[in-house]
Amino acid sequence: MIKDKWKNRIGVAVIFLAIMKYYGVFFGFSNLSKYFMLISLLLATVLVITNIKRYTLVHYGIFAIFAVQFLLSKNITAIYTYYLCLALYNVDFKIIVKWFMIINAILFSIYLCMNLVGIHPTEYLEGRNDFGFGNPNTAFISMFLVWISYFYSIYNKKNKLDYVLLFLFVFLMYTQTTTRTGLLTAIMTIIAFFILEKVNLEKKWVKVFISGFPIFMTTLSLVFATVLSNNYFINKILSHRPLYWHSYVMHPSKGINLFGYPSNIRDILFTQRMPLDSGYIWTLYSSGLVVYTVLILMMTYTLYRLCVEKKRAEILLIVSLLIYCFAESIMLDLATNVGLILIVSGVSNLRFKRFKKTADNIKLKKVGS
Repeated sequence: MIKDKWKNRIGVAVIFLAIMKYYGVFFGFSNLSKYFMLISLLLATVLVITNIKRYTLVHYGIFAIFAVQFLLSKNITAIYTYYLCLALYNVDFKIIVKWFMIINAILFSIYLCMNLVGIHPTEYLEGRNDFGFGNPNTAFISMFLVWISYFYSIYNKKNKLDYVLLFLFVFLMYTQTTTRTGLLTAIMTIIAFFILEKVNLEKKWVKVFISGFPIFMTTLSLVFATVLSNNYFINKILSHRPLYWHSYVMHPSKGINLFGYPSNIRDILFTQRMPLDSGYIWTLYSSGLVVYTVLILMMTYTLYRLCVEKKRAEILLIVSLLIYCFAESIMLDLATNVGLILIVSGVSNLRFKRFKKTADNIKLKKVGS
């Protein structure tokens, strides 16, 4: 018990540092981000070493792929995030989400107070309140991180007051920021909640539908970025995002490749007027086809395992963040996608022996036929 408490405290410290790295940009101490990253890596290493026996060949294999991507592209994002998730895999996930919610709620509240007294003054963008974050969408995302972790925490309590609070959070934030992406994600999360409560997760079509969601969202994003990038109606609805996605994906000399680009490629190659607000397209573009494929397969298998284990709250958490990823680049950052920890946990069920057994069964069937 003492050992578990010790691990949980280190895990909370790791998630705190990851969140501080995110908020450092807004509070004005982004120069400390590298120190937050370094300390989080040191603490994560303690957890990894003390639980080294829990990792499988699959974990090591994925780490090797991410390491190769880092060496070739000099982009540390994927391997850094994966390493922290490997460490937090050894910690009680419910405790991590609880403190993820508390830390985000405290920092968000402090920032709003600073905004009210004029330390980080509001800059209205076409009448939309950014609460000093520099962008109304960022303000909504910061609130949403508290919202979805709170939703996860109260999932099984069925207290009507909790759901009223969830609705109020979203409604009040939307009236100020008028962020359609955040509002639609919240609405779709609530719809997904009612669907999950009704469907039978043991049915094959339900498992296929849920586990295939990351692949569906990837396909949808790529279709919008290529075939439908010039569609006037879609660009109007999505604030011209597909047009920008197309510029990255179909760039004549720096398009999608196998291992991605340095993390500052956006600043080097493009301008601030050409943002890439898509977790799917940005992760694919910056991390490369190899890492992106591994990541999506990990998500797909994890959602399948969660269906088998009937963990509805965890499914909702991952699906909700995947919906938000469609129009915001929050996929590969632990500070904005705490569900990544579940993905590392999910692939722990994979064994190379299973692959060998499946292959042997296929061979036997061929011989028998």
